[in-house]
Amino acid sequence: MTALLSNLVVLSVLASPLADSNAVELRYRGALIETGRESNGDTVKRFNLYCLVSKAEGDGQRLAFLVDENGGGSWAWPEQYGQIDLDAALRPTNPAQIRLLYTHEGEPTSIRVRRPLFEHHDKLAENANWTVGNSKYSVVGSAKVQDWDCWRVEAVTNFGLREELAVEKQTGLIVSARRDLTRGKGVPFSLSFELQSHKPLEKADHDKLQKPISTLAKLQADLKRPENEMNAELTSDQLKVTELIAEQLQQEAEDTPYARLAASIRRDLKRQMRRYDEVEKLSANFVGKAAPEFSLQPLRGEAIDAAAMKGNVVVLHFWDYKYDPLVEPYGQAPYLDYSYTRYKKLGVQVYGVAVNSLFSDANTRGAALQSTRKFKSFMNLSYPLAIDAGELVAKFGDPRRVGAKLPLWVVIGADGKVAHYSIGFYDINPDEGLRPLDKAVGKAVRAKREAKND
Repeated sequence: MTALLSNLVVLSVLASPLADSNAVELRYRGALIETGRESNGDTVKRFNLYCLVSKAEGDGQRLAFLVDENGGGSWAWPEQYGQIDLDAALRPTNPAQIRLLYTHEGEPTSIRVRRPLFEHHDKLAENANWTVGNSKYSVVGSAKVQDWDCWRVEAVTNFGLREELAVEKQTGLIVSARRDLTRGKGVPFSLSFELQSHKPLEKADHDKLQKPISTLAKLQADLKRPENEMNAELTSDQLKVTELIAEQLQQEAEDTPYARLAASIRRDLKRQMRRYDEVEKLSANFVGKAAPEFSLQPLRGEAIDAAAMKGNVVVLHFWDYKYDPLVEPYGQAPYLDYSYTRYKKLGVQVYGVAVNSLFSDANTRGAALQSTRKFKSFMNLSYPLAIDAGELVAKFGDPRRVGAKLPLWVVIGADGKVAHYSIGFYDINPDEGLRPLDKAVGKAVRAKREAKND
């Protein structure tokens, strides 16, 4: 009887429209399971999903969510939370999605998690059938699930992938869900989650939660990260934005479900600021100073000595250039290839340097070379590639030693000095390409011309 009364309270809270002072917390637990013949049904990821459902403008509702992942990779903290606005029919009015990040065979992929409020609630009825996009939905019966009176809903895509839902009849609340999906080369998985708790909130508790949620929403907007951004490293501007609110956020999030996220943000901020300081020191150690003596070992042919490059502007792009896995943004190599056409006309020499410790071992060198060649062919890169087991990038201050990641971009002027030194991915406007690199190369070319005219 107590459980039934509790459910009735939640139903009234979830029903649209919400009372001005009412909201409800939902907590789910889920798992990603590999279901192929050779997998033995291994659970490759577990996750917890926290949701706060509250009234939005008009007859809509707002769904604030927070995902905590364990196993197989996870999103960086800016992608672990968000807000979804729903209309009176529980359909989203903004593009935010609940997602997991799973790394399969070395390649990270985004996996959508269904919202806990069913967007086709208005179509639910006994024996109902309808089609949306490439999915066919059917109500296949009723069932009691955790004391909830639910419709059993099945959906099948054109590709034969099945989804099974238990949807509370009155409100559209999803009590449990399971769906098929594939990753990699058709490897089958099953994604499932179940409702663990539901708690109506008093106005004071709801107002307390709104403080960290609002601060996080503003931070997420100010970071301006692209959708499905998988790079955990923040730019210097993004670090400054985060630093401004980190302490406030931790205070606001105390004794709320967002406390752990707020603490994680502060830890990551300190780590990345240390990394950024070390990267700045590396840059200061090289820019304006003579480039170290070096030679390049191309994929095929004899080594290229630095003497052959003397008097020219040289661009070095250190990255791994691996074909498997192919992970965007591919070291931004396609953008460099686009710039290479213009650079070549200016007499600029460009070399991509594939950094891979496997080049140093005769037993693994062949496979590493093949992977690099396949990447070059797949991307149709026109600029030459060289290989490096780690010795060359070390001469230019391997950023991995200070906790940063490749790529490393180096521009050497005609005078033999380092004119530009940048670690990580450039911020990209597709219409402008590698603008910071282009500016550095243009400046180095002008300096060469001026020196020649003197």
